[in-house]
Amino acid sequence: MNPVMKKVLGSSVVSALTSPLSVDDYLALIDGRLSLTEPRGRVTHAVRQTPDSVTLVIEPNDNWRGHRPGQHVLLGVDLDGVRHSRCFSVASAPGEKMLEITVKRNGDGRVSNYLVDHATRGQLVYLSPAEGEFYAQSRAPQQALLLSAGSGITPVMGVLRHWIARGELHDVVFVHYARTRADMIYAEELEALAARHAGLRVESVFTADGGQRLDDASLQNMVPDLAARETWMCGPAGFMDAAEPLITARSDAPLHREHFAATRRDAAQGEGAVQFLKSDVAASGESGSLLEVAEGAGLKPNYGCRMGICHACKCRVAEGSVRDLRTNRVRQVRDTDIQLCIHAAAGDVAVEL
Repeated sequence: MNPVMKKVLGSSVVSALTSPLSVDDYLALIDGRLSLTEPRGRVTHAVRQTPDSVTLVIEPNDNWRGHRPGQHVLLGVDLDGVRHSRCFSVASAPGEKMLEITVKRNGDGRVSNYLVDHATRGQLVYLSPAEGEFYAQSRAPQQALLLSAGSGITPVMGVLRHWIARGELHDVVFVHYARTRADMIYAEELEALAARHAGLRVESVFTADGGQRLDDASLQNMVPDLAARETWMCGPAGFMDAAEPLITARSDAPLHREHFAATRRDAAQGEGAVQFLKSDVAASGESGSLLEVAEGAGLKPNYGCRMGICHACKCRVAEGSVRDLRTNRVRQVRDTDIQLCIHAAAGDVAVEL
C-alpha cells in the first residue's frame, strides 16, 4: 500500500469516520491482505512433501519486515470465526520475496492439522513479526554441522539456504534423522543441493529402516572432525538433550539450539489461589499453568504457541509467587509482565486480567 495512502487512512479523522469498525475492516472487503499495520499474507502454493506435512509458500503484505535465518513467526488462521495462532519456523532464506513455512501434523494440534489437511492456494493467513536468535551472526563459519530431526529440519534449512543465497557455503555436514525417507521433509531438495555444491555433505538417517539412533559412535563416524565445526541443531527436546552432551564432549566450538522446538513444560501444576483482578474472578492455582487456570475460570486470554515462545499470552502480575514450568524456579514478582503459559502459581497470585 502506498505510504501516503497509509498515512491518510491511519489518521484520526478517517478512524472517526469508520467507527465503530476499523479501517482494516473496510480494507478487508477489498483484499484480506490489506492492513495499515498488521503483517498478513496469502498462500500461493501448498505442497505436501510427506503424508503428514504441508509446505506453505506465502506472499506477505508490505507490513512484513523480513526475518533472519531460522527465525519463527506466529501464523494465524480463522477457524469457525475464531482466530487461532501457532508458532512455525521460517524455512526460506532472508531477502526472498516469498515466505516459506513447513507445518507437520501434531497430535491433536488444531492449527497444524487443519493446515496439513486443508491449506490451499489463496488462503489468507495472519503473521507476527519474526522472532528468534537461532542464527545471530552475519557471516558463515568455514566449517559447520547442521543437525536436525523430524520437523526440526525447517529452521536448519533456513540457515543452509541463507549460506547458499549469499555464496557462503564453505564446508557443511548436514545430518538429519527421520523415521523413513517418506517421512523426511526436504529430502529431494537436500539431495539436489548436495549434488550441486561440493561443500555440502548430507547424511540422512532413517531410524525405522535400520538407521542407528544418535550416539557417540555414530556421530564420530558421520562427523569425525566435529571439533572444528560450529553446530546448529533443532529437533524434539529428547533428541536435542541427547545430542548436546555428545557434541560438547568433543568440541568447544559454538553450539546453537533452536529453543522454539525445545521448549518444554515440566509438571504443569500450581498451588495457592489466583485472583484475576480486571475480571473480578478467583480460581484455584492447582489446575495447571496460569493460562490454563484462566481458561478454566471462563476467561479468554490471548495466547499463541502455548510453549513460551511467542509472548502472545504475556500479562502483568500485580503481585504473587510464580513458578517457571521450564526450570521449576520459584520467584516473588510485583508489577511484572510474565508469560502465562509457562508459569504456574507457587502461592497466591494477583493477575491483571
